Amino acid sequence: MNLIEVYVYEVTKRLPAKTRDDIALELRSTIEDMLPENYSEVDVKDALSKLGNPVLLAASYRDRPMYLIGPNLYDYYILTMKRVIPWAILISIFIHTFVSIASFEGKEAILSVAINTIGILIGNVINVLIQVFFWITIVFAFVERVGITNADLPHNKKCEKWTPEDLKNIEIIPKKKAISKADVVFSFIWTAIWAIAYFNADHLVGIYRSMDGNGLQFVMPIFNQDTLLSYWPIVLIFIGLEIGLIVYKWNAAQWTMKLVIVNAIIHLLSVIAFIVIASNPHLLNDAVIPYTADLFETTSSTIVNFLDWIWRIIVASFVVTTLIEIIDSYRKARIR
Repeated sequence: MNLIEVYVYEVTKRLPAKTRDDIALELRSTIEDMLPENYSEVDVKDALSKLGNPVLLAASYRDRPMYLIGPNLYDYYILTMKRVIPWAILISIFIHTFVSIASFEGKEAILSVAINTIGILIGNVINVLIQVFFWITIVFAFVERVGITNADLPHNKKCEKWTPEDLKNIEIIPKKKAISKADVVFSFIWTAIWAIAYFNADHLVGIYRSMDGNGLQFVMPIFNQDTLLSYWPIVLIFIGLEIGLIVYKWNAAQWTMKLVIVNAIIHLLSVIAFIVIASNPHLLNDAVIPYTADLFETTSSTIVNFLDWIWRIIVASFVVTTLIEIIDSYRKARIR
């Protein structure tokens, strides 16, 4: 393991992205100047020990002083923010989205409902951000004034003093290999949306028309809800698998071969399940075809052929995008 690179990584990851490259070059140069010509690992450890804890060194590179929360707690403060904020936002969005979809009965204009929901979501997210930022800052400011340091916190009880040996437990994650928290949160939101929509398709997924100038009104469901609900055990299993995969990605924080295999199995099985459900001849609402044929002044056979063509495109697109996602994850896992 290259302790110098790990040390530089530990310092620069705590700095603004625009300054990381310059400070990395400067720090490498400083460390090399501290080493003899034919240095050993012991010499490297001595040099890094003189530079000290990368957390404190990173704090010294920051342009702005931290008066409210000092460098001993600042990194743990930021880490807490990064862990709490995404989940707080996620829970807020999930709860409001669930309530909005579950309470929607198709009587109101869908565009109006969507705009109101988005507006309320934005307000809720802003409120959550303010509350989380305020209370976490208050707690850490209090801890700072009491005199508790990072070493006194539970996660550092066994590691009160930093040494270069700590670098051996740190893995440098290449940027292209990393799994961003935003992607994980989006995956969770998407899973929640399609799950809610699936079990409420009879008053969400349907044909909408503008009537009497009152905006879009729900006319009829596209799918047969009884047919959809007949697959509920399979759907619940895949919801559980997706949530488990999301948690796995969150904890792993990077693509590994084990994660790639698990991801590929779940997604390939989901493709099979999707094709099985979509192939059910009773999936479509019987009233949709004659209504659509009358609306477009054509024959029912024409509508059936068109829907069959659309179905083939959707299935092909789903299969192709799934394969692309699996191949892309495999390529990322191979990055060293």
